[in-house]
Amino acid sequence: MGQQQVFLLVIVSIVVGLMTVVGIVLFERARDESFNDMLRQDIIDAGLVGQTYYGRPVALGGGGGTYVNITLQDIALDSSTVVGTFSITEATNTYFKITAVPTSGLDNLTAVIYSNNIEWE
Repeated sequence: MGQQQVFLLVIVSIVVGLMTVVGIVLFERARDESFNDMLRQDIIDAGLVGQTYYGRPVALGGGGGTYVNITLQDIALDSSTVVGTFSITEATNTYFKITAVPTSGLDNLTAVIYSNNIEWE
């Protein structure tokens, strides 16, 4: 092979290697964003069930206008899933907090659930 052909072969090998690394990094970011989205959706779903719990009378299995005794079972949320673990970190008369710890090592997500809205911390 000529010197020019060897040079082109080296350049192509370097470009292919770099593009492979870039592809892997982009895939990892997309995976992390997907995990984050799944955690957020689980929290939102549980928050909506929690808002229903707040308005339901105690005699019917609700909170009767308070979140004080709310549990993960009350909001139909498993404590551990494939994408993370969930816990109720604070419960008061007017709000409760759900914290998700991702299994992928990302930052924890915490949402404050009120009777009429959900806020992210």
